[in-house]
Amino acid sequence: MFDSKKLVKVVSVAVASMSLLGVSASVSEAATFTAPKLGVSEVAPTNPSIKKGDKIFVVVKDTENQKVNVLNANGKKIVKKVSMGSTFTAKAVKKTNGKKIVKLNKSQWLNAKDVVKD
Repeated sequence: MFDSKKLVKVVSVAVASMSLLGVSASVSEAATFTAPKLGVSEVAPTNPSIKKGDKIFVVVKDTENQKVNVLNANGKKIVKKVSMGSTFTAKAVKKTNGKKIVKLNKSQWLNAKDVVKD
């Protein structure tokens, strides 16, 4: 008759080979699975461009200092500041010295990064 050690060895090899076959079959099934086609979602622009006549709203990233520096027409800081939450109408928009700036009134401009469209 069979020796008990040989019987255990044969059974364990058979079980191991069947489990490997089952794993490889499920892997091949997963490799051939195709995901269903989804519809195209609409993406809202994160930073819509500000144009002349748009309402703008001043935002501040710094929570301690709730004011934004006002710039001149050349993009240089001046002494005046505007507080967060102020709303204005953009009189003009231009790019100077690598910065996009928005005109508030005759002599005051704000960096476009500090305002959002209202």
